[in-house]
Amino acid sequence: MQSAETRLSAGEIRERFLKFFEAKGHQRLPSASLVPSDPTVLLTLAGMLPFKPIFLGQEKPRFKRVTTAQKCIRMIDVERVGQTPRHHTFFEMLGNFSFGDYFKKEAIQFAWELLTKELKVPIPRLRIAVFEKDDEAFDLWHQDIGLPKEIIFRLGEDNNFWSAGPTGPCGPCSEIYYDTGSERGCGKPDCAPGCDCDRWLEIWNLVFIQYNRNEQGELLPLKQKGIDTGMGLERIASVLQGVADNFETDLFRPLIKQVETLAKNSGPASVRIIADHSRAITQLIADGVYPSNGGRGYVLRRLIRRAVSHGRKLGIDKPFLQGLADGVIAGLGDVYPDLKTKAAVIRQTIREEEDAFLATLEAGLKWFTELAARRTIDGGAAFKLHDTYGFPIELTVELAKEQNIPVDLAGFEREMAAQRERARQTGISDKKADLAALDLAQLNQTNFSGYEKTTDEGKVQALFPAQKLVVLDKTPFYGESGGQVGDTGLLAWDKHEVRVVNTLVSPKGVVLHELENIDGLKKDQKLKATIDAAKRAAIQAHHTATHLLHKALRETLGDHVKQAGSYVGPDKLRFDFNHFHAVKAAELEQIERLVNQKIAEKLKVEVLKKSYQEAVALGAMALFGEKYGETVRVLKIGDYSLELCGGTHVKNTADIVFFKIMSESALGSGVRRLEAVAGPAAKVHIIFQAKSLRDQVEAQLSRYRALEREQEELSGQKSLGSNIFEIEFTELERLGKCVDNHDSVNVDKFLEHLRGRVDWLQERIAKAERTIAELKTKQATAAITETDEVIYLRTLSGYSMDQLRAVADKVRGWGKATAIILVSTGARPIYLITVTDQLAQAGLTAKKLAETFNAVTGGRGGGKETKAEGGGGDPAKIEAGLTAIKQALS
Repeated sequence: MQSAETRLSAGEIRERFLKFFEAKGHQRLPSASLVPSDPTVLLTLAGMLPFKPIFLGQEKPRFKRVTTAQKCIRMIDVERVGQTPRHHTFFEMLGNFSFGDYFKKEAIQFAWELLTKELKVPIPRLRIAVFEKDDEAFDLWHQDIGLPKEIIFRLGEDNNFWSAGPTGPCGPCSEIYYDTGSERGCGKPDCAPGCDCDRWLEIWNLVFIQYNRNEQGELLPLKQKGIDTGMGLERIASVLQGVADNFETDLFRPLIKQVETLAKNSGPASVRIIADHSRAITQLIADGVYPSNGGRGYVLRRLIRRAVSHGRKLGIDKPFLQGLADGVIAGLGDVYPDLKTKAAVIRQTIREEEDAFLATLEAGLKWFTELAARRTIDGGAAFKLHDTYGFPIELTVELAKEQNIPVDLAGFEREMAAQRERARQTGISDKKADLAALDLAQLNQTNFSGYEKTTDEGKVQALFPAQKLVVLDKTPFYGESGGQVGDTGLLAWDKHEVRVVNTLVSPKGVVLHELENIDGLKKDQKLKATIDAAKRAAIQAHHTATHLLHKALRETLGDHVKQAGSYVGPDKLRFDFNHFHAVKAAELEQIERLVNQKIAEKLKVEVLKKSYQEAVALGAMALFGEKYGETVRVLKIGDYSLELCGGTHVKNTADIVFFKIMSESALGSGVRRLEAVAGPAAKVHIIFQAKSLRDQVEAQLSRYRALEREQEELSGQKSLGSNIFEIEFTELERLGKCVDNHDSVNVDKFLEHLRGRVDWLQERIAKAERTIAELKTKQATAAITETDEVIYLRTLSGYSMDQLRAVADKVRGWGKATAIILVSTGARPIYLITVTDQLAQAGLTAKKLAETFNAVTGGRGGGKETKAEGGGGDPAKIEAGLTAIKQALS
């Protein structure tokens, strides 16, 4: 073992490992993303995962020998992080792989040479484990390497046998353990490798992939054998740096010191949890994962909120994770360059998520304390902590566990299921969720011809009368998937015709047509299937526009933008994406302009059929919600956009005609939503918008001119407004031509022109109304300059309630009148009555005077002691009503 002065850093260990295997003929490959292409796993959790298709025989290897330092995330032991010396969420797996090249002998020799000669790990500290039935591996360690039998242990299948699943490639393992010392053991006489205590540290696992397990459970030898090894960098660093556990290595010490500097309270476990989680959080965001309430985004959100909660335990009451991310970037940025290039995105994502959680954390912890006092947390309370205060259920369970309080997880799941049902996405058929109840296992995948045809001949494979669903062997109908709605159209046979109201598709490619009725159909019936071509064309325009929008968003806002959901229908498109804050108006204009520019360029839209790996190598992006097989469809739009997509599209961007953003809004923390229209729907939307604005202008102009006339009558002066105001309308046909020419600039100018007219007229109307109110007040009070009248009573013609109030305020300002009664005559009379406090205290309240007036006129109204308003009643009885008020006052 090296002295303290010569101990290797983690970076040096990583580099020595990779260089060692390069010297042994291995190709060094960069780490794959934490977001795997394998749809069966959420995150990259092992060094072999990027090579799983090779081991499964689905893909041919480019190199026979490979070595990597792979980023990994595992959440299975998240509760043990910080509690043990070796559990982490993020870690680096050092590995060497052979694809049909060398096998057990070489793998064992390489491992032993690297550990004992290159890294100089003390041999007396090493122990070996092999699969209990693997005599070959046992003999290689004993005879070839020369290890005594006493330090080679045979372990069972749970420990020392790897498989990719219940069937498929698999094989025995050989593990290399490091003895950390008896003082760290459990003290049992039989304590040995495989024991759960801290003494035996597994530092390297060698997997010998030599069998294929069939459906009967039989192990059949593989023609091409493989090697998959994994050594945790954090673990080997603790060995070579001579420290008690992983958290004392140079991978963690700088981060731990950062946390300890911020902490006001003691809490070693919390410090370690924060240091660990900060690495995972930073790496996840660098690989394009953003906080959300599902999938990978939920993992990230959970880690951030868990770290913040432990920060509160340490007395850290301000945002701090951004600083920890800077520490991670400083430590690993040279190894993983994405950390540096995406540093700004990482910081902003963490800060916004942390701020959002801190805003509710204090209230959530206070409520949790109240719940804890009851010594139980039911499902509804756990759900409220999650839904209202942002507590992941795992955090609630952890907090409760600390106080030995049970949590009703079953009740929580019921509440979550109910919420998911409430939040079911609009615009997507509810029947999609019901497919699981149908027996589709025996049906063949439907031959979909809709990429090329709108009409085709098919035969009935199956009928589901209760659901009004029919399955054909061949169809041009596109089943709802990837955000694109299902086709509608007609099925025709003999003299029958029935409407298809929706189309669904199962995960295995069985297309189901939902019919208005299923009368007359039978199995093996031959028929003609015809989609609604106009509707399909509108859908295709929106779908291709979605791809252009995605690209334009990334160009305008940054590469952190990724699709988080979509709806593509004939009426509009909806696009959800990761972004930190509202998109600015100038940015929206730029995005819209970019899309329309690509439409105007008449780019060719073509589909390339590639293997998934070829598509990714070309730079194609995968879209949210899609599942990809071995062969994928790559949508290529000129040289502008390249994305994987199974939907239907236009042949040329010119077919989209026009693109218009209708709205931008927040969908959740860090997720925004755009709604837009394209194709025929865009033209209809814009023309309708223009007509609506023009109607507003005409209505307001009419109102403005009526006010001008009233102002002229009151003032006796001719108004200049109508002489200088002239409204001009561009013909709507000209606007339509702008749309057809993809001219978004002039479309926006025209609409902005109309909006400007609306705003201008609103200002003039408001000004005219103020002037008229002033003139009417002056007119109503002109006869009186100084008055001794105790009662001020006037009948005015055509005054509004606001104008009556203005007159009352003017009269009240003289300070003489104790009661003011104003009535405006017209089709529907209105009145205003006010009295002084003294009069009200004497019993003559405004409310009573209003009742007196209403009793005579039949009007309605009321109010407070000193003020009452009302209206209606018989205009012919107004004078009698005023006489009744005078009598009451006298």
